[in-house]
Amino acid sequence: MSAIMARMSRTTIMADDALLDELREIAAEEGISLGEVIRQGLEWRAKTRRRVPSFIGKLPPPEHVPVGPPSFIARNDEQLIEQYVREKHDRLREERGADQGLRP
Repeated sequence: MSAIMARMSRTTIMADDALLDELREIAAEEGISLGEVIRQGLEWRAKTRRRVPSFIGKLPPPEHVPVGPPSFIARNDEQLIEQYVREKHDRLREERGADQGLRP
């Protein structure tokens, strides 16, 4: 068993076929495994988890926090997801290139 596998746990997820097809397409386009695509999504979700403080709704929102309709907030979240995945993909590509003695 490799060192990487020793640190991971196996689990089962339920997902509809359309979602899995989309994830497989992403994996093929990026040249990574389906498991890596899923792990990236799980990592992003864990890192961007928002805990709702008990005082939410009791204070006016700060000026620097974007406020808008749910569609605006969702669009902003999608941009954050895309940026995170692209940055991680670029890092992986650079690491693979360095491992093979290539430039990114």
